[in-house]
Amino acid sequence: MSQKILVIDDEEILTKTFARLLEKKGYDVLVASRAEDAIAMAEEEDFSLVLCDVRMPGQNGIETAKQIRTLRQSQGKGDIPIIFLTGYADDKLEAEAQKLEPVGYVFKPFDAAHLLDLIHSNLPA
Repeated sequence: MSQKILVIDDEEILTKTFARLLEKKGYDVLVASRAEDAIAMAEEEDFSLVLCDVRMPGQNGIETAKQIRTLRQSQGKGDIPIIFLTGYADDKLEAEAQKLEPVGYVFKPFDAAHLLDLIHSNLPA
């Protein structure tokens, strides 16, 4: 069975890039461009990992990740690995993101091999 990864990013070209890259490696990928869509998907699907942009219009990725984790807890599911993505160095946001204990914090533009290694090493067996 394929592992499901939720990609949350408001940049369409990046979500397409992530989806293609991950699908070539055999992962099942769902994409959301807004926090609301990501949360709705998390209500219906059981993901193995979340890749989430920190800065998005409306609700930021950190709050979105918190909501997804809270939702999973309410559904009796375990914690989920989160990798935050960002194109901006922002110490305040990074400190806030670190409170969620993400498995990674990747800066854009990203190194595909590094990202794939990070994903693979943090997926449940």
